[in-house]
Amino acid sequence: MSRALPTAFNAAALRRPEVLWLLLAGAALLAALAWAGWTVVAKYRQASATIAEIDPRQARMAGMLQNKELFAQSEQALTANLAEFVYPTADDASQTGNAALQRVRELASTRGLRVSSSQTAAPRDEKGFDRIGLSLRIEGDWPALAALLAELARQRPAIYINTLQLGVQRSAFGGDPQVVFAQLDLYVLKGHAP
Repeated sequence: MSRALPTAFNAAALRRPEVLWLLLAGAALLAALAWAGWTVVAKYRQASATIAEIDPRQARMAGMLQNKELFAQSEQALTANLAEFVYPTADDASQTGNAALQRVRELASTRGLRVSSSQTAAPRDEKGFDRIGLSLRIEGDWPALAALLAELARQRPAIYINTLQLGVQRSAFGGDPQVVFAQLDLYVLKGHAP
């Protein structure tokens, strides 16, 4: 008499539907756990890479926050430097152009030069600034004109020379030149209103 050993996994037991369902559920559970584990590892690696990328930025930001006073001093220095080259944003563009034109006319007249024509142009946008054109025709002798050009270079806020055309009017008798004339195309910059 042969006696079969009671085993939980003999062939007949494996064919029973409840065992098959349990095996399928176990396989599905293992697959779900494997997928969850892979997802956690992938997210961990992604988070580690993001932290490694952010750490230097955070360190720079912390350093900048510690140097607030230095940044404030730098901003004040830049503002003061900008004021030497650009008229304030709050000023009206037409008034700025007229004031700059009047200043050039006064500089010319104090040197004995005559301004035969002058005008300002409408402001136009140039890289975040209002560029206001000034056009003048000035007549007089050469030393006074050279002194005016040197004085224009020292003006603050700056008056920029775009083009300069020089000419000479000779006397009717062919002698030495009597009058030197200059056509000046100048411009000033004004802060552009946002």
